[in-house]
Amino acid sequence: MILNAASLIPNRNKTKFFGIDYYANICRGSNQIFNYLSTPQDFYPLANKDSPVCSKDKEQNFYKQLEAFKEQKYFGFFQNPDIYSCKTSIKDILTHLKEFNHGLYIETNSLNLTEDLPLLETFNETNSLLIGLPVISLEDLNLSFINENSNVKILDSLIRLLNKTKIKYGFLIKPIIPYINDDVAKFKKLLKKLIAYNPSFIYPSFSLNFDSKKLNNFYDAVDKEKPQLKPLLYDQYGYKRIWHSKNIDDLKKEFIFALRKTKIKYRMRDIINLYKNENEPDKQLTLF
Repeated sequence: MILNAASLIPNRNKTKFFGIDYYANICRGSNQIFNYLSTPQDFYPLANKDSPVCSKDKEQNFYKQLEAFKEQKYFGFFQNPDIYSCKTSIKDILTHLKEFNHGLYIETNSLNLTEDLPLLETFNETNSLLIGLPVISLEDLNLSFINENSNVKILDSLIRLLNKTKIKYGFLIKPIIPYINDDVAKFKKLLKKLIAYNPSFIYPSFSLNFDSKKLNNFYDAVDKEKPQLKPLLYDQYGYKRIWHSKNIDDLKKEFIFALRKTKIKYRMRDIINLYKNENEPDKQLTLF
């Protein structure tokens, strides 16, 4: 299998993945966390050991394909790999999308986003734009494969700058890992903090996906970095490919209870409507 081969991959289900038409990937390599796990929110969960790097051929092919679309399309840059791990700025991407009036969804928690905010503000004046910030906790989880920028405290300055713009952004709570960041009381504190920022949306993923390689890597990492947890995890999950926290019902209940008291969007159909101009049929009837 050739990983990351295509610069555009179509989204076959527009009620998911923020309603994008195409997953855009102009990079090679992958985000290291995808060597250990993924979630249902992740459009492209395949991984390898290579560090992310921009592919000039794929980037130019992406720009050429933009010209071929005769109607507005929505393109998504997700975290595998994070576009800001490949490029320090997405100025060229914004220029080409703007020229052909296409929309953009970006998933990133890179602080490099800060430098592009003026460009993104200008883009947002004429084109559809939505930004998702992946977060998992209010504290360091002390796992080497977890991006430190998933800690809300590290993202605080970026979030405050976003709040000074008219850019629609929100939080993706993922991954939620059993015995690591699935404590209900801590989850409530995280929600309270995220709600206080008054984002456009908050969307969690309450399950983990594995294949055999990811799962072995995950258990190896836990054994080295949190050895006390490995017996608990293995006894409960063994080699299951899909994991749910034993607290999942309480976590979902707390999430719904907290968000219903706000105007923050938390259903995918409503999140999609934040930035898409077209009125699509209401196909998603459940939250997750």
